[in-house]
Amino acid sequence: MIINKILASYTFRFLWAYVIGLSVSVLIVLMLVYATYSYDYFKQLQGAVADEIVALEEVYENTGFGGLERFIGEKIEKGELNRFYYLVVDQEKRKLAGNLDDWPIYRRYDDGWLEFHLEILSWNDQKRELRFIGRSEEIGDGYRMLVVHHHGEFRGYAEAIRGALVRSMMVTIVLGTIGGAIVAGLSVRQIDRTNKTLQSIMSGDLSDRIESASMRGEHKELALNINLMLDRIQQLMEGLRQVSDNIAHDLRTPLTRLRNQLSDMQDQAVSDREDRVQPLIDEADGLLSTFSSLLRIAQVESGSRRAGFTRLDLRIILLDVIELYEPLATDKAIKFVSSLQAEAFINGDRDLLFQAFANLIDNAVKYTPENGCVNVELGSVGEEAFVTVTDSGRGISAVDQGKVFERFYRVEASRSLHPGNGLGLSLVSAVVKLHYGHITLSDNQPGLRVEVRWPLVD
Repeated sequence: MIINKILASYTFRFLWAYVIGLSVSVLIVLMLVYATYSYDYFKQLQGAVADEIVALEEVYENTGFGGLERFIGEKIEKGELNRFYYLVVDQEKRKLAGNLDDWPIYRRYDDGWLEFHLEILSWNDQKRELRFIGRSEEIGDGYRMLVVHHHGEFRGYAEAIRGALVRSMMVTIVLGTIGGAIVAGLSVRQIDRTNKTLQSIMSGDLSDRIESASMRGEHKELALNINLMLDRIQQLMEGLRQVSDNIAHDLRTPLTRLRNQLSDMQDQAVSDREDRVQPLIDEADGLLSTFSSLLRIAQVESGSRRAGFTRLDLRIILLDVIELYEPLATDKAIKFVSSLQAEAFINGDRDLLFQAFANLIDNAVKYTPENGCVNVELGSVGEEAFVTVTDSGRGISAVDQGKVFERFYRVEASRSLHPGNGLGLSLVSAVVKLHYGHITLSDNQPGLRVEVRWPLVD
């Protein structure tokens, strides 16, 4: 079963195809090298034979046949037997000089070159068949001269090269196949483990994760990214359940109150109903505001507002928000301090940024006691702009800091102190992410410190 999966795996087929392709490529290169070497070898051999014929013709012209016979004899006696073979015959093809016994049966090529096989007695008195290449020329007075050189050594080298080539290719293919099977087997096992984990997750166990400790390279990076995706999915699922619980908790009370008051109005006189209508309208407005906030957050998270981004100066937006909330801070005797640098430009949506800053500063003023302090700062570090809003209120615990951006989540201590629906910071978080920024909460000792960062633009 595992062997079939390995052989059918894409990794094995890819590696095997690569090995075959590499072997064929090497074969083609070696064949070209072999062809080039063969051409050069025979070209040099033909040149040597042609030069030797020219030298012999000069000897014959200068010294006659006797001088030619002596010259050939001297070369044979000097041990140059392995270099050239000679044969000089008369018109009847009777041997007159040389170290070949008879005129051979040869194959003539179009360019005048001859090739033939001949058994030669070697230095150890053993005969061996050699292949010769050469030319024959008439040198006058009816004499014909044959000068040849054997190329048996080249044939031996060629056979050895071909044999080594075939063996090396076979070894390459076998080792490549074995290596591909091993690599594919490791890949198949990792993929099987990943598939089992994913099947477990699809069965409902959202807490299961792909084991990546034993993985390496791209497989590990893929497993880590899948685990991060699963963490995000689990977080969203848990957030969805939490939203459902919070909706049931936060909307049940006003709906129940609205229903009870409407029921009571049935038993009241018409003149008394007017005093009861306005609270009902306020309850309905609160519900509508909650659902409007949910729709606004959904719209922001969809990313559709990015199409209308323009170059904005955060300082101008913050000045407008500060101008709006300074009177509220003054009414509570809160010291409102702002420190804004000259300019900080980002790409964004002005209305959404105004709403986000308004929510942050509204919370700071709302939860800061009388005679407290709220500080708003705008600056830049490197290629980022930052906005910080700090207050001297009760702050938020470290546990709650990770949850306050969830929809409908409210710190228990604030539920009875200030009205709200738990969607303000959710909207802030969505706006920050829409603008490619990030938001962090920390303890201001006392109070809360909120910092938002965005990438600057020129």
